[in-house]
Amino acid sequence: MRIVGMSQLGCPCGHTISDTTDSLPYKGYVLSDVRYFPFLQWLVDETQSYVEAAQAGRVAQWFLQRGYGQDYLDLKLSHGEMLHDYIHAKLDRLMREMYECKACGRIHMETREDNHFARYAPDSEKVNGIFAGPDQD
Repeated sequence: MRIVGMSQLGCPCGHTISDTTDSLPYKGYVLSDVRYFPFLQWLVDETQSYVEAAQAGRVAQWFLQRGYGQDYLDLKLSHGEMLHDYIHAKLDRLMREMYECKACGRIHMETREDNHFARYAPDSEKVNGIFAGPDQD
């Protein structure tokens, strides 16, 4: 896989896939089945632990025990922002990025090594828009 820059990668069809902003309709994430349920259990356990710490007035200690420094606590973020950072950091270590080439439909999936991608071409040989738009509930 040809990586053009920190935020771009090249497709064999010649198209350059760019990742310079959020909410890209051609980008997605994969969380393997062997990590999915353990992550959900971790989320339940850590949420319960956080709620108990918050009720006891021990949020700072809770974060310090999980490797956050005083500098982070001094930012005085809201509970939601702090939990977002904590959960996102865990999820980010478990997920892999995927991109669909807007020109040929080829899927580029991050391998176990950062910034390395395996490629898969669709049987239909067309762009399927597999990541486009929010699901309707």
